[in-house]
Amino acid sequence: MEADSNLLAHLTLAGELLRGNKMAEAGAEIAAALRISPSDVRALNLLGLLRFQSGQVDEAHTVYARLVSEHPADPALRLNLGLCELRRGQAAQAVVHLGLVVRSEPDNLRAQSYYGLALLRAGRLREARPVLLRAGQQELVAEVDQKLGKSLTDVGAESSLLQEPAPLRPPRIAEPLAEEPQLSTAPPLSDVLAAATIGQAPALFSLTSDGLLLVRVVGQVVLRGDGVLASIGTLDFVPLGADGQDTDTALPEALFRAEGRGELLLSPQSGRFTPLSLADGEELLVMPFALAAAMASLLRVPPVATRPEGELSCLRLVGPGELVLHSVGELHALVVRPGQSGYLDESGLLAFTAGVSVSRDAWTDDESEGHLVCAGHGHILLSVAASSHQR
Repeated sequence: MEADSNLLAHLTLAGELLRGNKMAEAGAEIAAALRISPSDVRALNLLGLLRFQSGQVDEAHTVYARLVSEHPADPALRLNLGLCELRRGQAAQAVVHLGLVVRSEPDNLRAQSYYGLALLRAGRLREARPVLLRAGQQELVAEVDQKLGKSLTDVGAESSLLQEPAPLRPPRIAEPLAEEPQLSTAPPLSDVLAAATIGQAPALFSLTSDGLLLVRVVGQVVLRGDGVLASIGTLDFVPLGADGQDTDTALPEALFRAEGRGELLLSPQSGRFTPLSLADGEELLVMPFALAAAMASLLRVPPVATRPEGELSCLRLVGPGELVLHSVGELHALVVRPGQSGYLDESGLLAFTAGVSVSRDAWTDDESEGHLVCAGHGHILLSVAASSHQR
């Protein structure tokens, strides 16, 4: 109890000193807090803030990258990591992190402002404008308008659109890391190593510029065993079907649970990866072959006996958390509206949101025909079909 009381006292005083711009004194209090509890999230958060305010942005980025990898669902930590990326000139990465914050906290005007700025700095002007307008950043809106060459009439027309209800949106798709610029001359070895070294991912799942998937494991992550190029750290791999509670479920043999701490590098094997995030309570039904990796906390697999006849064998993932889909080609989201029904080619189906029902056509018992019926309200995620795709 005394240690907890001392820790809280140091954290409280450190926060006050930071607000008063007394960096040296704040650093001493944060150091004292970390001596009591080296892994305390509050103390590490203050340490990152201290370094950020002191101009040590790379050092602050290191702190927040570690915190976000261990606490990927914490919007405050991800916001701070996004601000570090923005200050470091990594606009594409800032867009990914700040976009996740905005989607989890749509009323957070501070996050909206920085997200709009990140979109602007990334050159995504048409996406930045409505975000900045909602956040009240008129000067940045004017900057966007100047770059787009818009007239005042265009501005008024777009402003009126913001009053319309937001459309139904598909699951959120993260962006790959920006490619490094090509050098015209041979760079020094140190530059090559700095650019090519894999293992500095700020989040649970990250894409390299050439489409490889970097998975940072802190605790447990579910993933497919095929496609793993390398792993490093203290990791154990357990087939999901090896657990007693999973023996009566329809889990694909290729799915494993990676436990411990470390990193894995996966190849898309002539396909592509798409990282997604699910907000709290959001559900996604995923075809087993399409799941490349996911936070273990997302996975819900009902026993086979409880699945209605004709219903597809899917993996049910419930947010909050992050996952990665694997597809042969580009991912597309098809909207399904109430009162409508449709037919699908099963070979192209990857996943669908919980409000959509998908089942095999009742008029035929031949699964080889691959025709599916869908109805409900939500989205279906599709990709290019390939007869050689393994299921």
